[in-house]
Amino acid sequence: MRKQSVNLWAVLVCVVLGQIIPALWYAAFSDRWMALNGFTAEQIKGNTSPIPYLVSIVSSSFVAYTMAWVFTKIPVKSLPSGLFTGLLFGVVFVLFEIIVKDMFSMRPLALSLIDGGVRVLVYAITGSILGAWRKYD
Repeated sequence: MRKQSVNLWAVLVCVVLGQIIPALWYAAFSDRWMALNGFTAEQIKGNTSPIPYLVSIVSSSFVAYTMAWVFTKIPVKSLPSGLFTGLLFGVVFVLFEIIVKDMFSMRPLALSLIDGGVRVLVYAITGSILGAWRKYD
């Protein structure tokens, strides 16, 4: 019996997409997101620190690798099962937690859906890629 292992190329693709998808998402929702946060365009333009981007890359790396590892244990062996598992992880472990945190912080649900929605999308796509692009030893 072949043993499934973590496909580092698939993880790398997921990390790259984990940067591109949120960039496109927040470009589409930027005006609404800024308004819900009470930010101005000048505040956003004035924040030129690379730290959030570096943290995002590190976070995406851990998420993609961990999902790939978990998929070898479950095991997830197809695009549809990867999509479903990614959606499940994104909704249960991320979206719901963002909604709860934001409600206690008295932030609007629309903001939670923007911030959590992109994570659910990234988890679903990551799950799809990892489910379809497997590696065996």
